[in-house]
Amino acid sequence: MRNLIYISLLFSGLLLSSCDHVTEPFDGPALVDRFGEFNLVQGLAINRSTVDFQAGEVVVFTAEFNKNVDWVIEIIGQESGAVKRIVGFDKELNTANATWRGGTTELPFFKEEMCSVELLIPEEETFSNTGEVEILTTKIYAGSLFTDFEEDQSSSIEFGNYEFELVPESGRTNSFQAAQGEYSYLLEGTDDVVPNFFVGLINVESTVTGETYAPLPTTVPEDLYFNCFIYSDGSPHGIAVIQFVFDTNDSGAFEDGPDATFQIEGDFPLTWEGWQHISHPMSEVGMTQSQLEKLVAIRVLLISDMNSQPNPPIPVDFAIDFITFTEGQALEL
Repeated sequence: MRNLIYISLLFSGLLLSSCDHVTEPFDGPALVDRFGEFNLVQGLAINRSTVDFQAGEVVVFTAEFNKNVDWVIEIIGQESGAVKRIVGFDKELNTANATWRGGTTELPFFKEEMCSVELLIPEEETFSNTGEVEILTTKIYAGSLFTDFEEDQSSSIEFGNYEFELVPESGRTNSFQAAQGEYSYLLEGTDDVVPNFFVGLINVESTVTGETYAPLPTTVPEDLYFNCFIYSDGSPHGIAVIQFVFDTNDSGAFEDGPDATFQIEGDFPLTWEGWQHISHPMSEVGMTQSQLEKLVAIRVLLISDMNSQPNPPIPVDFAIDFITFTEGQALEL
């Protein structure tokens, strides 16, 4: 009899253990997520038709699916061509994972413009939900703006064309889409007079900001980041060089020669197409805090890589825009 009771208790324990095992949570992806048919539960919705980013407004996208899927929201500026992508893997879009604060994924920046919105499911090639939102005011980016070339400030910009190798089109231009606003600064030419690599430059004096020395968010080199956008058409042989000029003799004015220059190491071979964000901590430039306090100019040079040029050499060019200094990190797009 005792053995029979023991066996019954043992059987009950095993049964309970088996039941506990069945209710344990499953860590892997649900079978429906992997193999189930995709269905749209709630289509794309946008919380507002117009947005004032400068007033702190945001755009929230919502949608719901029957399972977790990879999804992409693509926002495209109809005038600027700016692109913002928000991506995720969820069964629902909401404030936590699908909020737009006005930034961009691909330059240029957005303008005050109408934007198209499209919700895509990469695994469902035929699926698409669309919408629109209009930007009333654009996002305000963090940092201290040095110049964005929106105003004609030629009195603070020395145009160095000493061998007359820059074409007349060089200068402040709106002949193509700027990275921000309407204008950028173009340097274009061919080093075919004296083959010394140098094509031309600009010295952008700190007076472009309305101050004698560049107003910076911090002068601690490790915390200060230089940012700009550089446009390249992908043609070979061009190189961009950026230097920083320190007022060595405390004259309070830019003086080519007496003032010391510091350069971003490595230069920038112009091998990409379109606008690219360039950012460097000033600690890598080699300037001290006291030197940064007297930053009197930024020099931008166009170089032709004559070692790789054919004969005769072909033109080289690039444009620069939105020169900005930020504190603690690179400019967040």
